[in-house]
Amino acid sequence: MDTPSIVLVSGSLRADSTSDRVARWCARQCRQQGAEARVFTGAELQFPFYRPGLSEQDGEDGEIGGFVRALSRADGLVLVSPTYHGTVSGLLKNALDYANELVSPRMFLEGVPLGCVAVGAGPQGMASTLTTLRTIGHALRAWPTPLGVTARNWTDDGAVPADGTSAEQQQSRDQMAVMIAQVLSMASVNAASARQRLSASRG
Repeated sequence: MDTPSIVLVSGSLRADSTSDRVARWCARQCRQQGAEARVFTGAELQFPFYRPGLSEQDGEDGEIGGFVRALSRADGLVLVSPTYHGTVSGLLKNALDYANELVSPRMFLEGVPLGCVAVGAGPQGMASTLTTLRTIGHALRAWPTPLGVTARNWTDDGAVPADGTSAEQQQSRDQMAVMIAQVLSMASVNAASARQRLSASRG
């Protein structure tokens, strides 16, 4: 069985932010379903403003190079962004600009299923942030899942008893579970295709 590799990215610099907690929760769901999951927190995305070639100068073992390499190998991707003035965080946008360096084995995020989560305090800002995440995904040639999710007042699943979870948070969890299943479904196909290409190249 081909094990899909999922990269999850949180766009908040605040320590133990809601975005970080959501990304970790999604990662656990991925692992429970047999996928590999790597979470990049906002603290790991403090890259210089994007300019062409910078990731190559950083090398594969550098922070930028490691992030770009993870994107290049990902079978699926989940982006979690806080809502900053009605859109995604500059931290996340800058990190995603480095996907411009991806040309092999695929161009940008060609064919990668993309789950999007917008975190915020109000419905209007979360809605516009979610739309922006999906628009960025399309521009990078990824495939945003049919379902995108908004979340606020998030409490990690180990912090409160099951009967203490609010109806709003339970709805977000249920929607995220569906979104993750959509990501994993296509990611499994990508993982199998990558294995077949590798086998073919080896003759």
